Amino acid sequence: MTTSAQTDAANDTAPPPPETPDSVENQQVTYQLADAALVAALCGLLGLIPLPTPVRAVLVAAFVFVGPGAAITTWVHIPRRLLPAAVVTLSMSVTTIVAIGAMWSYRWSPTGILVVGTLAVAASSFYWYFRARSMPPVRSWPADVAARARVSLRSIGVDTSVVLLAVALILWVVALSIGLPGVDASFFGLLFSGAGALLIPAVVLVAVAFVIAIARRRVPVATAALLTLIIVERGTTWLGTEVPLYEWTYKHIAVVRYVLAHDLIQPNGTDIYAQWPAFFVTTAWFSDVTGLDPMTLAHVFAPVIHLLIAIIVYSAARTIGSSTRVAITAAFCVEMVNWVAQDYFSPQAWTLVIAYGLLTMLIASRHHRQAGILAIIPFAAIVPTHQLTPFWALAAAVGLVIFRQARPWWAVAAMIGIAGAYLALNFEAVAPYGILSGSNPVSNATSNVTAAGVPAKEITSLVCRALSAGVLLLAALSAVVGWKHKRPYVIACAIVAFSPLALLLGQSYGGEAIFRVYLYSLFGCGLLVAPHIVAALDGFGAGRRRALVAWGGALAVVAAALAGAYSYFALWPTVIETRAQVEAIDRITADAPPGTRIIMLYGAGLPARINDNYAPLTLANPYFDYPLSYELADTRGTFPTAEQLGWLEWKVGETDKPTIVAFTTQSRRVIEYYGEYRPGAPAEFEQIMRETPGWRTIYENPDTLVLEHDPKAAPR
Repeated sequence: MTTSAQTDAANDTAPPPPETPDSVENQQVTYQLADAALVAALCGLLGLIPLPTPVRAVLVAAFVFVGPGAAITTWVHIPRRLLPAAVVTLSMSVTTIVAIGAMWSYRWSPTGILVVGTLAVAASSFYWYFRARSMPPVRSWPADVAARARVSLRSIGVDTSVVLLAVALILWVVALSIGLPGVDASFFGLLFSGAGALLIPAVVLVAVAFVIAIARRRVPVATAALLTLIIVERGTTWLGTEVPLYEWTYKHIAVVRYVLAHDLIQPNGTDIYAQWPAFFVTTAWFSDVTGLDPMTLAHVFAPVIHLLIAIIVYSAARTIGSSTRVAITAAFCVEMVNWVAQDYFSPQAWTLVIAYGLLTMLIASRHHRQAGILAIIPFAAIVPTHQLTPFWALAAAVGLVIFRQARPWWAVAAMIGIAGAYLALNFEAVAPYGILSGSNPVSNATSNVTAAGVPAKEITSLVCRALSAGVLLLAALSAVVGWKHKRPYVIACAIVAFSPLALLLGQSYGGEAIFRVYLYSLFGCGLLVAPHIVAALDGFGAGRRRALVAWGGALAVVAAALAGAYSYFALWPTVIETRAQVEAIDRITADAPPGTRIIMLYGAGLPARINDNYAPLTLANPYFDYPLSYELADTRGTFPTAEQLGWLEWKVGETDKPTIVAFTTQSRRVIEYYGEYRPGAPAEFEQIMRETPGWRTIYENPDTLVLEHDPKAAPR
């Protein structure tokens, strides 16, 4: 793709000679941003045709991630290396802003939004063609695409690294075919359980293939290794499971289903998502126009998010002047050490992608002012989407301006105004959660789980902490070396990498701040360490000393990839859901009357907030699905005592609405993993509830028991 300025200059050249069959492969069509925008608009319009749902979803997704951004950058000069990040970021941002704007203005019409959006993008392209006195080279596209594909395949070829990637994919497919373990997996996670163990050699082979490709300067193969890593790790969360992972994913699905069912945002007082609804409205729009069930969208969400992150990190590295090898290495590093698992169907995952793109544009604005002005658009999309991410992005943006790494300053001032105004309008909703939870960064960095638990928990925590500390330490050393050698953009990358630490000065974010800090820091850390990793791997065959450094770098990459994969899958038996459980709780809660209470010792396996009925249930009782672990607080270790059971009986007896008590294998495993209840407590409590009069079994399978209290049958 070229910019509009480059295209204007190209229009003065003579037309190329006619193509011949033998020369097609040696000639490449010059694509314009207007071409990309037009194709994306056509994809969006085709998504309205009653095609199979997956096909419609892919077509509309192409418009969502390319169309609006390509239309905007058609008219604004953006450096070519920034284009991938800018196009994706602006497209996602405009789609988000338009969707939430339509909902807020009571102009909600999903099909109408798509039609108007695609026509607007197409009109932009046609107007550009009119101004440039050109037309899209439609007749040349099929032959050119085929030729480019052949060239790409030949550039990959077959060598040791390609064979290693093929074997890694075969191992992954075999693991999926055998069947990955579920709730019966080891406390050491998926990698040490049944067929999941095949992922260990798969990840190692991918890392080794990547090292070989970088050392041999084979960028196409290194790119294939990056894609293979995403498939092996993030594809497993999709194709290796029946339904989406994590119980908390389903509360997001429930919000989307509410929007779909009522064409409205859930009422104020339901949850904090009512004040930060942009992600839910945007995904509801996507589900509506494509017919894709939100559950299916949530299931495939993680691989898509990681692919977008890889594109933006690569573009960011190219924007700061890195070679293609260094850029691919930066993307691979961010991917292989990203164990935080914040890639599930959620506002934070969506805004993380946009925030990475926003910061890429701000970094580019040092030499391209237009990029800084355009960065206001993604920031405006982030603000109504997530509570925390805008303030990290703002902290980084302010730092970039102060150190003269971004411009114009008034663009960041506009961001401050947007964030401040939105926070002021929604202050009552966020105040109960605490704007500041304390000024002690050590305390705020503490995890929200403090119990000792099983030995596997301690080992997993050690691996996670060692990997995180290693990444941050290596990034800090890389920043110092880069600053000492006066490398360009090192200050900007350091600001992006370490600005998230400022969050620990005032907020623990419910004990999750340390995880968010690491996740936010990965972007800048990848940009900082990638040049040094490539330099180390260049040492193979260059003398004993450099060869030792190269071997050390290679081993570090393999170890980091393995540690990242282990940490990412470590909680597998506690976060996996089964289709039977999801369908059962969906039926149970779909018609549950307001005032119903759902009780578990620890919430896992049965996501109570899964459909649009969660809203009236929450309005009647905001704590209707809170586990007993919240109310028992410091007395969990003695449960169930006679006093505690008497208190529970009183709680149940004070209402004439149904009360449900549920037991799941996941809940029992979480309790054992974290050690917050005494051994045997879940089984003892389950037996007591089975024998207590007034309770009846409404659902039971090997992993689940659901009991309901019948007020009429209960003794008085």
